[in-house]
Amino acid sequence: MAKKVPAANRDREKSYFKYYLEDCALGDPEKYAKITPEPYDNALALRIENRSDLFLPGDPSCPFGWWQLEDGTALIANQTFFPGVNGEMFDWWFAWHPIERLRYAIWDNEDHYDVYVDDPAHTRDMSLTMQERHWDSIHNIWEDIGTGRVDLLRIHFRRPRDMGYDESKIGTSACNALVCANVTVVGGGDRPDVPVVMTHFLRPCEGGSELRSYFWFGWQIIDGKAVKSIPDGVKIPAMGPVCLLNHNVKEFTNLARILPSVYAEEKDRWF
Repeated sequence: MAKKVPAANRDREKSYFKYYLEDCALGDPEKYAKITPEPYDNALALRIENRSDLFLPGDPSCPFGWWQLEDGTALIANQTFFPGVNGEMFDWWFAWHPIERLRYAIWDNEDHYDVYVDDPAHTRDMSLTMQERHWDSIHNIWEDIGTGRVDLLRIHFRRPRDMGYDESKIGTSACNALVCANVTVVGGGDRPDVPVVMTHFLRPCEGGSELRSYFWFGWQIIDGKAVKSIPDGVKIPAMGPVCLLNHNVKEFTNLARILPSVYAEEKDRWF
């Protein structure tokens, strides 16, 4: 059995502690085998300026892999089937889980250590929709993405239109949920901060939903436009994208497994 992140005695009293006790679902070994030491062909990459192509039918780009792009930036993409999950459930998860650390831990009980939000009152505001509770919130998370250390990430969730997406297409057959953010992987010592743009794009499919996750390293979205945010001549080291892709496969495989039952049991239990 893999080593789990720490839990407190008071966590045992919570109704969802049972998910912490379960083994984390790791995902299909064949998927991990596709995470090669060498990056994928850049001709297959979804460039950040073309991110709205996600709304197009079919697969406008390769939905899985990692890329070292010509300007020094990088990209990872992952595709996950969520059986029995719809957009409402996915949005609920991003509103519910940051309220306290055990909720974040059950997502990946081997690697998710802690979470807090800069403005807890916003997250707990029951007058807001599920989407509004995470829009413009900043989540501070501690996790091990496979680097052997626990990194701090500051995730500034944004409204999709502020990230350059057409909100009129959300809640349709093209997309039933879209969660996006500007992220900073906080450095330390001789490690600089790393800017990342994150998008989780969910679309309905037979039996549930398909999640396509993208992380563009070296970028931020400012005033709706993609801005390269690393100096010219700097190259994102391969270790970050490779480790994060491995971690993303694991954490979303496990979330796809637990989300239907967690939602059914906890959807009205907020605090």
